[in-house]
Amino acid sequence: MEKEDYQWLILALGILLVFGMIIKPALTHEEPNFQIPQFPAMPPLRMPTPLAIVTTQPVTIGTTQPVITIQKTTPAIPAVPTTTTEPVPTASLVWNGSKQTVEFVDPGTYNVSLTSFVPRNLSQTQSPYRIDNYTSLLASPITGQYSGTTQVINIPFQYWELWYTVETASPDLRAQAESLSSYSTVLPSFSIDVMDATNPGSVVRVVTPPGNLDPLLWQKDDPRPWKEKFLEGNNQYYFIIRANMLSSYSIDIKVPTSYLEKI
Repeated sequence: MEKEDYQWLILALGILLVFGMIIKPALTHEEPNFQIPQFPAMPPLRMPTPLAIVTTQPVTIGTTQPVITIQKTTPAIPAVPTTTTEPVPTASLVWNGSKQTVEFVDPGTYNVSLTSFVPRNLSQTQSPYRIDNYTSLLASPITGQYSGTTQVINIPFQYWELWYTVETASPDLRAQAESLSSYSTVLPSFSIDVMDATNPGSVVRVVTPPGNLDPLLWQKDDPRPWKEKFLEGNNQYYFIIRANMLSSYSIDIKVPTSYLEKI
């Protein structure tokens, strides 16, 4: 501040003192008040509440992968009845060492009709074994001339073979058959339906000779007996034989000789 400013400030203060001590008491007829004016009491000072000190610990950031937990719900298991029936095991066939005698039976025993004949063809099954010696399970082969059904045959071995041969009708019989209207009755044919006796109506295999049954073709290289290999053993079977224009047929069941030697 400059000098003139101080002069004006002193002059203003003097005027205020004159007004407060002389002019105002004269106008109001009051004694001049030389006391220091009382100022209103100030509220007591309140100290601020100190803030809580939070100590921060250093955090180490690792490379741990988050772990995902999968809850597997196990389906409820239905209650098992307290009373159960245990299955009765079926004993396997046992070979007693004696050969079987097989006879023909009424086709109606198996609900089979042999009035009509339908030729069937099926390629022979190759044997996975190289066997030299065979023996028959039957006391004598199944022989006949016409269609028929056999008794049930027990085959207690896993592997077995069906050996069969046929003889066609004589030329005289064929000449007589040529007068018939159906050519199918003139053509010789033969087939064996191998049936599962433990499962009624179940055909295991249909066996039939390959090619035509013409003896003229066998003069140089006779394929008889034909052999069909089976791996479906240890069971009971019966045969449905369908024969047409034959003079005879013969069927035998063979197994490796080593089977019987181990009994």
